[in-house]
Amino acid sequence: MKIIHCADLHLGGALNDAGSLGGEERRQEIRATFGRIVQYAGQNGAEAILLAGDVFDSDRPFLRDKKFFYDVITANPSIEFYYLRGNHDNRAGYELSPKNLHTFSNSWTKWRQGDVCICGTELPCKGDLYDRLELDEKLFNIAMLHGQINADFSLARLRHRGIDYLALGHIHSYSYGDIDERGKYAYSGCTEGRGFDETGEKGFILLDTLARSFAFVPFASRTIRQCDIDVTGCSGAYSIAERIRTALPPDGKTIVRFYLCGEINFSDERLAEDVEKYLSPLYGCVTVRDRTTVRADYAKIAAEQTLKGQFCRDVLKDGSLEEGERQRILRLGTAVLDGREVGE
Repeated sequence: MKIIHCADLHLGGALNDAGSLGGEERRQEIRATFGRIVQYAGQNGAEAILLAGDVFDSDRPFLRDKKFFYDVITANPSIEFYYLRGNHDNRAGYELSPKNLHTFSNSWTKWRQGDVCICGTELPCKGDLYDRLELDEKLFNIAMLHGQINADFSLARLRHRGIDYLALGHIHSYSYGDIDERGKYAYSGCTEGRGFDETGEKGFILLDTLARSFAFVPFASRTIRQCDIDVTGCSGAYSIAERIRTALPPDGKTIVRFYLCGEINFSDERLAEDVEKYLSPLYGCVTVRDRTTVRADYAKIAAEQTLKGQFCRDVLKDGSLEEGERQRILRLGTAVLDGREVGE
């Protein structure tokens, strides 16, 4: 059997600084991604979808998001959905009307689909709850939890209990590992990044119980990335924007933050803001942060009767240094003498 494992949709959640991309537009994309995942399931023979927590971003989801979610489930009766609430939606009421929607409680709840057993419990997972998990080792056993390993639940206490696959939510990046010699655990990560703390590929896991294998499937409508760009030698905001354009992903869908690095020969407190404005008409999903340093006039500093002045005089008259190395020593040395942080 093929099963999709996803988590942390956070329908209706606020976005964290996505450039000029509108908040409601991004929320619509996040809803649409769930719809596309369900379409993928139908087109690729997946018979079930595991929702390992935080389908909604709050206990009181917006009516638009709630209606969308239950409409998608109702419109796909050939797919079984298993929805375990997470820490964001743990007090949201389940709507039990769709026959193909299966839910959980704060004790182990089991569902059977063919030769697969799907069980889960909503946290906290404490005390003798671990000991109350009894599974038929002849079946392919899937357990669902939403939380962080060794913080919200004990992975060690789930060993040797017949679990073949532990479907986890709460951590927003894909990762996996061993439970014991029989079973694996995996975090599917969130389906869409919502801020610059959620960079990289997002999607879901496709599990094949017959082959006893699983694989991550990148599926987000947009990817969030951060990168440094050296703007040394640029004469102003426009020339920096032109340099950034050469580094932009060609898809026009990536949400990217550029950190301006290097030395410039001018000072401009609005540099990052102006660069964003030059870029936004063509590429609205860019934000810019300024980490440049203004190149100092070391000859002028050398005329000072200070320790820093003496340092600059000594370096400038050292004929054994190549110019690139001289500038590096001057930059680092004056930064140290000024008590500034040295970046290398």
